[in-house]
Amino acid sequence: MAAKRMDLSVRTFLVLSGSSNPLGQTLAQELCCRLAAGSVALILDDNQKELQSLEQLLNEQLKPGAVQIITGVLDDHHSNGGQLMDQILRKSSHYGFQRTIIVHNEGVAATHVLIEPQSAQSWTEYVQRQLYAPVALNQLWLHSKALAGVEKLVVNVTSSLQVRPMVYSTLLCSCKRARDMYFRSMASEEKRSDVHVLSYAPGLLKTHETQCDINGNIVDPEKLMGLSQSADLARVQPLQSTLKLINILEETSFVSGHDVDYYDTFVL
Repeated sequence: MAAKRMDLSVRTFLVLSGSSNPLGQTLAQELCCRLAAGSVALILDDNQKELQSLEQLLNEQLKPGAVQIITGVLDDHHSNGGQLMDQILRKSSHYGFQRTIIVHNEGVAATHVLIEPQSAQSWTEYVQRQLYAPVALNQLWLHSKALAGVEKLVVNVTSSLQVRPMVYSTLLCSCKRARDMYFRSMASEEKRSDVHVLSYAPGLLKTHETQCDINGNIVDPEKLMGLSQSADLARVQPLQSTLKLINILEETSFVSGHDVDYYDTFVL
């Protein structure tokens, strides 16, 4: 499978699912400012207050009329993302998009909190938000008639946890692995349909917090991830990680379906 580079400055329909965590906010700002005039950005999250603040910030930063910013509030189960997307696409069918991008950045596990929920109900809700809802939204986006024939790019925000188990985080690791396999399979199935897939691990961010387990023991993220002192992986600011992702898309290139980590140093 050949390596791919992308010029992001084309007329684009962008869907960003998960914007209230620190990485999502910088993803929204940096991606939207690179899109061509006539683009539409649909930003989804379950935190209405954060969405409103981000929408105001983007409208202040972007040139008037450059990119249309639309926000959508997800319900508790994140099950209405497809409906919100369809409503926007019906109104934007005449825009003539050259590309559509969907970024899956749901939840706070990749950017903020690493310890998973404890109760059975919380586990069910966690899987719904981290796995079922993103896959359902992605399927609706992939097969949308309004986007038929348009080049497609999927960015799945993941982590090394999908291949390296971590204490306290059975469910988190399982969801990451399942999502990764879904996107790998989709890349293989859709490789002849101008669909490109990148799973990106943003690194250990400075926003990851020291936490306590159910017994009150303090657990810092480095120990939780099993990193030895010799590993010496620097903490990353969300903006650093976002710019690395954009550089991979525009300059370095990537192979559809493959995983790329912030700490990777190879060049294709």
